[in-house]
Amino acid sequence: MSGMGQEDSGLRAQRALWADPGWRRWVLASLFPRLGGAMMPFALLLVGEAALGSFASGAWMTSAYSVGAAVASPFRGRQMDRRSLPGALRTPLLLQALLCGAMALAGTLRASLPVLLVLSLLLGVIPAGVAGAYRALLPSLLPPARLAPAFAIDAVLIEVAWIGGPPLVGALALVHPSLSLGVIGAGALLALGINRWLPPRAPPPSSTLPGDRVSLRPLLQGLPLLVYVSVVACGVGWGSVDTALPARLVELGSRAELWGGLSALLSVTSAVGGLVHASLLRPSSPQRALGRALVFLALWGGLLLPTVWMDSVLGLGVWLAAAGLFLAPLVGLLTYLLQQALPSDRQAEGFALYGACWALGIGVGSALTALLLRHASAQMALVPTGAVPLLAAGAVVLLARARPHPPATPPAP
Repeated sequence: MSGMGQEDSGLRAQRALWADPGWRRWVLASLFPRLGGAMMPFALLLVGEAALGSFASGAWMTSAYSVGAAVASPFRGRQMDRRSLPGALRTPLLLQALLCGAMALAGTLRASLPVLLVLSLLLGVIPAGVAGAYRALLPSLLPPARLAPAFAIDAVLIEVAWIGGPPLVGALALVHPSLSLGVIGAGALLALGINRWLPPRAPPPSSTLPGDRVSLRPLLQGLPLLVYVSVVACGVGWGSVDTALPARLVELGSRAELWGGLSALLSVTSAVGGLVHASLLRPSSPQRALGRALVFLALWGGLLLPTVWMDSVLGLGVWLAAAGLFLAPLVGLLTYLLQQALPSDRQAEGFALYGACWALGIGVGSALTALLLRHASAQMALVPTGAVPLLAAGAVVLLARARPHPPATPPAP
């Protein structure tokens, strides 16, 4: 009976959340940037392959995009913490639309790899911090009691974007690979208009660091450090599977565009897992939440590892779907842990660093794919998808045991 009571409590929290008009406006405003982020890695991979005839070149473009986002996100996040939101999003979204047009033109003209790499890097740098800024808006829109279910549903909404994004890229690539970039640019322009519906959030008073100067030392210690390490590992797994699977499908005699459908399958099961997890009572302490997150990280990696030995599309789909069940619950726990650990005046910066760690992981995974495609095979390029998250889960357990634990405090009502 207690389990049923916990589930009912979680469902009531979800219903109350969706009844909040501020939450619904936020979901709509953040939809198009999320969709663009879900589309961009696969779009760059296919643009690079079409322009230069090599999946390895496309993987390097994806890596450059991800590394650019990783390097720029903390700086952009700090700037957005010191400015009014969502007004600070106007310039990066407009420049992102312009860069998408430039990349589409360069790909169509079969520009050289250095040109495509520079544009890919800029596509990562310019909108960096946008996702963190949207998350930083949540505490000003919702009461504290609704933040935990909000971050759990936020993880599901990310998966909804991934359900639609890669299949849309695959479908548009059947006409021309560069069409996806046009859709991403149009989405950025739509977001500019929708942001007007969000109430402005004035920058909170700074208590830890004045001005725009970035100092990551307060963020890279204690619980946030463990969260960021877990995020990098999760990103490596995703970056590897996202860039290696299309080449593996071709290696098996199928089409690279089919990865869009398999990616959607993974995201569907992830969304299902996230909804189930959101309906459960949240962990009673940060230590328990971290422990659950590490179990999910190990399951994510452990269920991706068998894709290395699958020699059929069906086998790949089964293991991807199984791994996806734990992705959104993992992301929801990590973002909730981070929100609880960050000071109020460093929320956008902290979440931008979260995005940077995710992008860094994708960049590392994509670079590993590019190297393994050139020197081994697409099958071997799938090895990091599961191996890195598994190893990282063990490493974070050791780090967590080594750090001092503060007294447990009950969760906010």
